[in-house]
Amino acid sequence: MPFRYLRHTLFILLGSATFGLSAASIGTVTLDNGATVQLNDDHTWEYIAVNAEITTKAENTIAPAVIAPTTVIPASTEKTAKDKSSLVRSGLLNTAVKSDVKVTFTEATWREQSLGLKFALSSNNSEGVVIVKVAVTFYDDEAKQISEQTFNVWQASYRLPNTYLRQGETRNSRVIWVDGIDKANWTDKLLSLKIVEIETR
Repeated sequence: MPFRYLRHTLFILLGSATFGLSAASIGTVTLDNGATVQLNDDHTWEYIAVNAEITTKAENTIAPAVIAPTTVIPASTEKTAKDKSSLVRSGLLNTAVKSDVKVTFTEATWREQSLGLKFALSSNNSEGVVIVKVAVTFYDDEAKQISEQTFNVWQASYRLPNTYLRQGETRNSRVIWVDGIDKANWTDKLLSLKIVEIETR
């Protein structure tokens, strides 16, 4: 087989293998405000929270330990606090984008021990969005992960097209009620979002 045909065949095989794979992390970038961004091979990205407990242990270890690539290691505990504060104030972790649909955490309310969350959704998707499923990771006031739960933050009625999230629209979700979050240890309202499923019609 001539080399040029072999080269094209190899390119097609590699391309097919690549397109068949799901999104995977290809690296991380730390922003000036302390937030860490994970880059995925499907041209998407997401924010990763700073874990204060891990970074403090890393600072107090004499011999360097093996640290996961997504762990941010501040130079001091003061910087850890500053980074966490920056994340809380900036709201960077509170937003997720996928398939031209954006979800932003907007409000928290309490009903006895149940936490109510509200979200704003906007779409540039050319199709009507009927379902948006989001994984919400909660962090306590020390920036340690305490829970991860998945919710349908948007659920349209298939027989009512006026309930679809349309291109150019911004709409508010219903209140999503969550159990198992300690109100006393969640005053910073630190959470991160990841859109895990979008259904359109």
